[in-house]
Amino acid sequence: MSQKASAPKKGTSTVAVGDVITGIKTIAECVRDIEKERTQQTKLREDARVEVERIHALREVLLDYLQRSFDERSENFRQLFDRLDLAIESDNVQLAAVVLDSVVKLADSSPFKALQDVASARKALSERGKEWQF
Repeated sequence: MSQKASAPKKGTSTVAVGDVITGIKTIAECVRDIEKERTQQTKLREDARVEVERIHALREVLLDYLQRSFDERSENFRQLFDRLDLAIESDNVQLAAVVLDSVVKLADSSPFKALQDVASARKALSERGKEWQF
């Protein structure tokens, strides 16, 4: 029996083992990159979900604050106008003037200003390394 070197058949190609290994390594890197991207996308989706929940919570706190502030303002106006009615009924011009001054001051004040003060205080309190003395 004689050993002949087998020549590749027509239509087939010879691929070196090194090329196959390089191809497999490339595919493995692609698969790792795909998984890394999927993990990153999952993390981004979760971060977005958490941020949306935080925004909803802040929204509820803000709406509750505004509702209470406006309810309080409404009650304060009601009481002031009740006092104004009493001052008018009793012909007390001085009391009427004081009550009307209070109405104007209350109308000039804004619950949004108080909210801004709260936000500023919260921001100041959250600063790291700042020492507070009372």
